[in-house]
Amino acid sequence: MTTPLETVRTYYALIDAGDLDSAFDLFDENAAVRFGDHDPIEGREAIAAHVKNMVIPVAKEIEHRVVSGYEVRTGDTTTVVCEAVVTYTMRHSGNVHPHNAVTISEVNADGRIVRQRNVGNLGPVIADHKAHAPS
Repeated sequence: MTTPLETVRTYYALIDAGDLDSAFDLFDENAAVRFGDHDPIEGREAIAAHVKNMVIPVAKEIEHRVVSGYEVRTGDTTTVVCEAVVTYTMRHSGNVHPHNAVTISEVNADGRIVRQRNVGNLGPVIADHKAHAPS
């Protein structure tokens, strides 16, 4: 059986491989994801659409290198905390922007991600995209 930490690592690996559809199959259909201090995005389809709209136009390549990760059982779910270095290779400029990120994911007994919170500094990624993307 796959552990919750392995589920989150698989999610990262699928994102990195560009297999976004399979990555979001790991989410419960009623999952919620929050990026930084933005409002949560609710529902697997809405989460997938948001991330596809965020990643595809911006990054030619993404790599998640997990620095540390651990699990804490919390009732019906297991909370997985991962610290990672996320590296974006930009689509239009080719510039490379690594940043530190922390993701807190709650994984249910079925191995599905039900909630996720992502914190990291995407400022350089966004600035690079705005400076180099065709208008």
